[in-house]
Amino acid sequence: MFEQNRLYVTKPAAKKQDKNPAGAAVTKLTCYSSAPVNHWHVFPLQEHCQPESNVMLSGNNKLHNCLVCMGGEETESIDTVKVGLPYALECNITYFADIMRHLSDRLPTFRDHTFVFTRSVTELPRKFDDHPNLVVFVMGDEWARVPTYASGVHAVFKAPGQHMKLALHRGWWRFNTMALLQYARQQAKRIPHHHRDRKQNIFAVPYGYYRLPERQQVTPINERGIDASFTGSLDHRNVLGGLIKTNKVLSRERMVQTVDEWKRGTPYNVDVKLSTFFPKAHDEPEFNDYPTVLMDTKICLSPRGTHLETYRLCEGMYYGCIVIAEEQPDHWFAKDSPAFIVDDWDTLPDLLDQLLGDPAAMEAQQQASLKYWDDVLAPNAVSYYIATRLEQLAYNATASENRRRSKLDDGATAAANLDSNKSDKAA
Repeated sequence: MFEQNRLYVTKPAAKKQDKNPAGAAVTKLTCYSSAPVNHWHVFPLQEHCQPESNVMLSGNNKLHNCLVCMGGEETESIDTVKVGLPYALECNITYFADIMRHLSDRLPTFRDHTFVFTRSVTELPRKFDDHPNLVVFVMGDEWARVPTYASGVHAVFKAPGQHMKLALHRGWWRFNTMALLQYARQQAKRIPHHHRDRKQNIFAVPYGYYRLPERQQVTPINERGIDASFTGSLDHRNVLGGLIKTNKVLSRERMVQTVDEWKRGTPYNVDVKLSTFFPKAHDEPEFNDYPTVLMDTKICLSPRGTHLETYRLCEGMYYGCIVIAEEQPDHWFAKDSPAFIVDDWDTLPDLLDQLLGDPAAMEAQQQASLKYWDDVLAPNAVSYYIATRLEQLAYNATASENRRRSKLDDGATAAANLDSNKSDKAA
């Protein structure tokens, strides 16, 4: 039984409109979800945005075959969600809508596919059963599971991917113990899905950014006012009343403590903002200056989350920051990253001093970050990766079908020859 939730989105005045307590005009979008009600949020729509019906019909809608699962059997056009509910899947669907727009120009068979965006790894709306050329994007599965429906669709793209990586810190037994326990738990959750990864049609794509305004210009790194910054959550969940801390919390606590001790004896400007929750797009006022801070940051600190990959890698590169992170997954978009990787946050002060003391190296590193965004992480670059994978799958399917037909033809020819030989002998 799905619980019904109402998501209210402000829109321009119209006839027979509903009113909220403040008297603002709203349109109601019904969303059915098997998740608890508090997993859904009210996302404000900017006043200049069009109502849903106008968004779907306006202009040349190139993305009519790109749909977002809103819970149960409900789906919406990605253009509609981008305007009205961009964080409905706990990610920024705007990033992926831009990827789709580039893909529509790049992939000749784009209109032959249906692209579906979801958070579920166990089910899709029934209307997609046996749907030809179905491509699914799975958002935010930190357990890195293989979707149970993977073998029945054309392709699956996951952010993060489906391969786990065990990353340990040198000489830190408490963190390594928790990392091993979490890795074992993640592997256990993957067991029911292992046998479904036979089609080799699952690929990793970047998280993208969570909530960043369009980048108008990039401030040269040596003209920025914040030497190092971190904005994010610290607590994850209470384990045994807080007696046990996850490796996410352990890592971030050590990084924050190290930065706090380092900045006391330096003239550098450090900006660290902590929260006990992951800041949603609509949250006020604690994190609404995050983009402004990042645009003025030289070094973006990117400790791990529950998963090794976080939004900060993409966000830091997007704004031309130097990113310092922990070990990253072995995905195609992370292998040649210009981010500095540390396996012990205790070594961070030396690295910060080295970077901040060399302005010329900082400029070169900023250009490397911007180039990495443009060449690897930007929607246009990701669309190229997706297009090549879909074209390769199509080629493999065609080749397999040709081999099957060739075997059938060979079998038919052999049978005909056998019948002919029998006829000759009978004559």
